[in-house]
Amino acid sequence: MGTTTFPTEYNHTYVLTAGESDAAGRMPLTLITERVIEVSTEHANALGIGYAALITKNMGWVLSRLSIEMYRYPVINDHYTITTWIETYNRHFSERNLVMTAPDGSVFGYMRTVWVAMDFRTRTMADLTAFEKEAFPTADLECPISTIPRMAPLGADAAEESYTFRYCDIDFNRHVNTVRYLDLILNHWPLDHYDRNIIRRLDMMFRKESHFGDRILLRVEDSDSENSACEIVRDGERLIDARIKWTEIK
Repeated sequence: MGTTTFPTEYNHTYVLTAGESDAAGRMPLTLITERVIEVSTEHANALGIGYAALITKNMGWVLSRLSIEMYRYPVINDHYTITTWIETYNRHFSERNLVMTAPDGSVFGYMRTVWVAMDFRTRTMADLTAFEKEAFPTADLECPISTIPRMAPLGADAAEESYTFRYCDIDFNRHVNTVRYLDLILNHWPLDHYDRNIIRRLDMMFRKESHFGDRILLRVEDSDSENSACEIVRDGERLIDARIKWTEIK
């Protein structure tokens, strides 16, 4: 009887086009997040634990936590490779790490993610024990960035702005897409802020789903020039927590 070899690592190489770049010609954090989701999905598919396999049991992966720490960003026409591997898993979730590298092997940055299996019938955490243990091969690779920190609620004096989710905010799961939350957060600051500062670290925690027509509040506290705390709230309930560490552009 034959054996199946599962790839412990998976990588995908891209080139940053002008149409994908931000106003400074760099790779935007929203695109990095899209690539994190894309490469993670491709690896899950290769392992036989992707959408096609999980949907047969009315399950699917949902991003629960995301940390991105960038040392530098690709610029227009740069090639970059994203490599991913599973660090740990259990019956409900999987911790997956990623690294972005240049053609010469130097590191642009690292990412940590936590993926939860959702039961689409109950909209609660699913049980992954139906899948073989070998389908979750872990790799003993270094991811030197810290795990996502605990995030307390913001104070009453946080800045607030309202938004109602629309058609283009919704994905095939019929809830708000991960990147749309990040779009909403990053649009809080004016362009000249981004001309002076660059994001070195982003942490996001996804607590609750939001859907078409939901009216939410984006709440932001800039504690100092290097740190911002954000939350997205619906009817007083936190949906998203985020922390941003800025570095002044020299």
